[in-house]
Amino acid sequence: WTQPTQRIEGGEAISHLDVYPNPSKDVFNISFTSERVQDLRVRVLNVMGEEIVKEDLQQFVGEYTKQINLDNNSKGIYFFELETNKSTIRRKLILQ
Repeated sequence: WTQPTQRIEGGEAISHLDVYPNPSKDVFNISFTSERVQDLRVRVLNVMGEEIVKEDLQQFVGEYTKQINLDNNSKGIYFFELETNKSTIRRKLILQ
C-alpha cells in the first residue's frame, strides 16, 4: 500500500508520508518525500501541545527518514506534525 500523494495549495507537495509502526512501544519511523524545495518543520507533540521533538528543515527537497525514540515518555497519544509554508499534516501516534 502506498500513501496517496497529498498536494498542498501553492504547488508544494509532500508524498509517501509513512509513520510506522503505529502503535509502537518506543521507536517510530518517519519517512516522506518533499517534491519541491521548501522549508519544513517536523514535530512530535504530547496531548498538552508540548514539543517532544522538533526539527527545522530549510530549503529541503527529496527523501526524509528518521527514527524518533519516545521510550523515555509516558505511554499514551502523541501527534506527529509536518508543517510546510502553506499547511500542516498531522498524524496521531500511539505509544504503548
